[in-house]
Amino acid sequence: MKYTFNKAARINADPQAAGEMCEELSRTGGLTAKRLVDANRAKDAPLHNAFEWNDKKAAEKYREDQARYIIRSIQIVREEEEQAEPIRCFFNIEYTEPEYKPLHIILQHEDETVKLFHRCVRELVAVRKKYAAVQKAAAVFAAIDQLAIEEVSEE
Repeated sequence: MKYTFNKAARINADPQAAGEMCEELSRTGGLTAKRLVDANRAKDAPLHNAFEWNDKKAAEKYREDQARYIIRSIQIVREEEEQAEPIRCFFNIEYTEPEYKPLHIILQHEDETVKLFHRCVRELVAVRKKYAAVQKAAAVFAAIDQLAIEEVSEE
């Protein structure tokens, strides 16, 4: 089998070695994050350089990851609609600048609303690719494909 990383991945490792290692771990006890880290502790392991081994730096990166999780988890309770589900409050609409903005601010600016829509379509396309083998979702995939085509033609 041939392996590659997705285009947005910033991983300092050979994707073929990563895929083969993950397959092997899957066959020999299960593929978990902990097992993958443990299998790459040795300096000569194929994915060793893909991990941050400096505990101080790793701890700070982990806290930043926790902060992003907190930001992404905050929702707005819509009091004006009694039965409405809460909705996500903060979005990062820039890929180059990791800054989250409140939804109500984004929706007040046409250019930011368009950026949010484009991000939405890119994420839907990513979901479509992720689950491409699930035939029961073919109708959903067709709608995503149409939406992506329309987005490209609008640009």
